Amino acid sequence: MKSILFAAFILCSLVFLNRQSYSQSATTMQDILETVSAKVTELEDQRNQEVVNMTFDLLVNTGKKTVWRYLDPSFDYDVMVIGDRRVEKLKVTVYKKDNASGEWKFVDEYTDDKPVLRIDPQDFEQYEFTVTVDKFKSGNTTGHFALLLYHQNPERGK
Repeated sequence: MKSILFAAFILCSLVFLNRQSYSQSATTMQDILETVSAKVTELEDQRNQEVVNMTFDLLVNTGKKTVWRYLDPSFDYDVMVIGDRRVEKLKVTVYKKDNASGEWKFVDEYTDDKPVLRIDPQDFEQYEFTVTVDKFKSGNTTGHFALLLYHQNPERGK
């Protein structure tokens, strides 16, 4: 009976300690989720925007991540990239695939703490959004980012 109680105590201790270490983790996505949640609320409730795509990912060292999406010429889009507490500056680079030639053509690039670019598609075309960390905060070599793609909400008027 003592060994069963001891085993239960050890199991409960491990569960409790594991939960504590998770909440203290340096790699948690909690802060980027909270930041993006507040930004989506601001965009949709205060700025009359409609968020049409959100991508979250992890950047390590000099790595980069790419997102592809078709954009509708009925809208002018903004793409915003937000980093977590470990990221100081991000770069977003945009290309579009030429429907006639199939080649990727440079559209725009911007570096900032929260870079935002305006995209005005002339046709239903595929776009490539590449996110790179330009600078980590001191002592960091990894960090999460969120890419938000949004446009004016047509259901709420202009």
